[in-house]
Amino acid sequence: MDHDHDHGMGSGSGGEHDGHGSCPMNMAFHTGYQECILWKGWMTTTVTEFVFSALALFVAAFIYEALKFTREFFLRRAVRNEAERVALELQSKTAGPSTNTAATTACHGSSNLAPIREKTYAQRIFSTPHLIQTFFNLIQIIMSYLIMLIFMTYNYWLCLAVILGLGVGYFFFGWIKQDVYESECCH
Repeated sequence: MDHDHDHGMGSGSGGEHDGHGSCPMNMAFHTGYQECILWKGWMTTTVTEFVFSALALFVAAFIYEALKFTREFFLRRAVRNEAERVALELQSKTAGPSTNTAATTACHGSSNLAPIREKTYAQRIFSTPHLIQTFFNLIQIIMSYLIMLIFMTYNYWLCLAVILGLGVGYFFFGWIKQDVYESECCH
């Protein structure tokens, strides 16, 4: 089989542009500053453009890490608020007029307490905390795919910008994570 055909990358090293607005794709790790990043409108042709693009990608990766931990913060707060609501409801039911509930429970096998009010499925889905989580999750998914596509440019410098942004972001926000068994698989 002959694998010496061009794949539309021109005669250069794969990082050069042919001046027609195309985005060549080099499928091997490479260096260079002439790069098409994500779409045709984001082409770097000078070192300055490339450096600012790498800095922007660093910041985007940092923000991605911040977003992950912001979602975790909101989730923990929503769970804590729900637990407080249930505790207050339980406390208000047990603080009512008492006729020795321990003796009643022991004799009759059940308590006279009303069951704790559960939220319906619709109430849970359309609750403000869930809508906020859904919005942040959507943004996080979009950012994760864009970061993956940026890494797939296979440009060492862009890959390094992404890795450093994620690492520095985790350094600043990773201490928030309290449970070592929580998985970050694919996020």
